Amino acid sequence: METNGIYRTSDLYIAAWLLSKGLQLQNIDRSDARRSEFIFADRQHEPDLVHSSMCGQATGNPADYVYCFSIQIIAVCKR
Repeated sequence: METNGIYRTSDLYIAAWLLSKGLQLQNIDRSDARRSEFIFADRQHEPDLVHSSMCGQATGNPADYVYCFSIQIIAVCKR
């Protein structure tokens, strides 16, 4: 979801994908005890990245993705 130049998602996989593609993670909203919401600075190509990941057309370095995914897991667990 995009609002005011900010992109928010609670999808851990999408968040890791966006992080691995260079989008800047601004914050993690932990106000809901049931889920965390990742907040990214919106960039012009962000909608294309989300679309490509949802449609199975994502390309990139798998090692970068795995690293970013593990960083997200650690960040979420630091509640």
